[in-house]
Amino acid sequence: MSHLRLSLTAALFGALLHASCGYSVGLIAPAGFDTVAVEVFHNDTLEPDLERALHSALSVEVRDRVPLPLVSPGDSKLLIRGRLVDFGRVRGIRNPQNQVLESGVRVVVEAWTVRSSTGEVVHPKTTARATIGYPVGSSSGERAARARAIRQLAQALTVDLFSRAVSDEEAL
Repeated sequence: MSHLRLSLTAALFGALLHASCGYSVGLIAPAGFDTVAVEVFHNDTLEPDLERALHSALSVEVRDRVPLPLVSPGDSKLLIRGRLVDFGRVRGIRNPQNQVLESGVRVVVEAWTVRSSTGEVVHPKTTARATIGYPVGSSSGERAARARAIRQLAQALTVDLFSRAVSDEEAL
């Protein structure tokens, strides 16, 4: 029994020591900001309505994961800005008769954060890319692949713009 108690005490002490090593990882809000907003990104591609889908997906990610209230751009001190850089259709796997069996979509987006009052860049530009394949002949094929790519990009941008390792002193 005492061996079990000693093992549990040692394990607890080790866990506490490990937890207080001075660093934490997670999504954080930049210092001095109490709200965030997602602007509708500029669409430099020829694919219509990508900016609407990305705005919706990115707003959901920010609302669910960033420790700041999501508000409209006119009411926020921190803005997420960006642009859709590229949209393309990719041809993938072919059979021995050279028929396309799989296709896909590729989307590239850039984003950064700015202070709304001055336009000062808070977090520099980051680029996210997504390529999603789908079987040719699938009823939801390209549409579903495009939606998955947009969700993947929204997740990547949220992490890129709001995560970093923070020392305990910075977090206080």
